[in-house]
Amino acid sequence: MNKTTSLLLISVALLAACKEEAKPVDEARPVRTVTLASGTASQHAEFSGELHARQESALGFRIPGKLISRLVDIGAEVKTGTPLARIDAQDMTLNAAAAKAQTESAQSQLDQLKLDLSRSQELLAKKFVSQAEVDRKQSAVISGQKQVTQAHAQQQVAQNQAGYTTLFATSDGVITATLAEPGQVLAAGQPVVQLAKAGEIEVFVDLPEARSGDLKLGQKTEISFWALPGQTFSGKVREVSPAADPVSRTYRAKVTLEKPNTEIKLGMSATVRISNTSSSNSATLPLTAIYGSGKGQRVWLVDSNKRVKSVPITAQIDIQNQHGEQVQVSGLKAGDIVVTAGVHLLREGQAVKLLPAQGE
Repeated sequence: MNKTTSLLLISVALLAACKEEAKPVDEARPVRTVTLASGTASQHAEFSGELHARQESALGFRIPGKLISRLVDIGAEVKTGTPLARIDAQDMTLNAAAAKAQTESAQSQLDQLKLDLSRSQELLAKKFVSQAEVDRKQSAVISGQKQVTQAHAQQQVAQNQAGYTTLFATSDGVITATLAEPGQVLAAGQPVVQLAKAGEIEVFVDLPEARSGDLKLGQKTEISFWALPGQTFSGKVREVSPAADPVSRTYRAKVTLEKPNTEIKLGMSATVRISNTSSSNSATLPLTAIYGSGKGQRVWLVDSNKRVKSVPITAQIDIQNQHGEQVQVSGLKAGDIVVTAGVHLLREGQAVKLLPAQGE
C-alpha cells in the first residue's frame, strides 16, 4: 500500500468519526402527568336546576263569571281559607233565589196533595169515593214528595254556586303568579293565581337524553345556589320522569331539599351535584389525556426509563365539574403515570421529562 492510499483511508475514517459525533441526541420532551392513586375512583357530575315548591296549584273558580276583584298579588303569603279573588255574584244570587222559590212552591203543592189524600180517605170510609180514587191521591203525594226532594237539591246546588263566587286558598303558602286581572270574563276552571304550598321545596332538573340515568330515586345529592355562595345543602332525588318532554326531549327530575333555611327563595337557580364511586381499576382523567376516537381511545404511560408507551383504555362517562372536562376510564391501574397534556406530539418510546405539578 503506497503513501497516498494510506492518507485516503485515514481521511475517510476521520470523516466517518465526525459524522458519528454529529448525530443528534434524542432530547426529552417536557410533559405534564398525573399518577393514579390506589383505591376507588370518584366521579362527580353537576346539573343546573330551579327551585320550586313540591306542590304548586293553579287555582280558579268552579263556575264562569266576570272577575271583579283580585285580593292578592305575587309574593303574598296566605293561610288556608284566605279570600284570593271574587267574581260577579249577581247571577248566582238570582239563581239561588229562584231555586229557593221553586222549593217553596213544591212544598206547597205537596201540602195540598196531602190534604186531598186525607179528604179522599175520609170519603172512602163513607163509601162516597172508590179505592182507586184514594190510590191516585196516594200516588200524587209520593210524586209531590219527590219533587220537593229534587227542588231542595237544586236549591243546594244554587247556594253552593253562589258561594263559589269567592276563590279561597286551599292551603298555607305563597302566591307565585297572577294569571287574570279584574274585568276578565273567566271560564270555569280558568287559572287566576298560582299558589305554592308551604312545606317541602324541590329543585327541578331537566336531564338530557344522554344523562337521563345519572339521577336515580333515593340518591343523595349536594345542592348549592348561585345566590348563596359557599353554602351547600343536602338533597334527595324524589322523582325521575320515565318519559321525555315532547318539546325539549329532556327528562324531569325532582330533588327534595333537606333542611332549607330562610335565605332560600322559590325560583332560585341551583346546582345539583352527585358523587359516586367506581371500582379500583377505573380512574378519572382530564379529557386532554385521551387521544383517538371510538374503540381506539388511548393514553400515554410513562415507564421507569422515562419513556412513553401507548396503551388502550375504555372511556365510561364524560363528567363536568369545577376543574373542567374530565372522563371516567378503565383499563389502568394504581401507580400508572399518565401524560395529561401534549399527547398528540408524542411518539412510541420517546423520552420525556416530567414537569412539576401546577402549584408546586
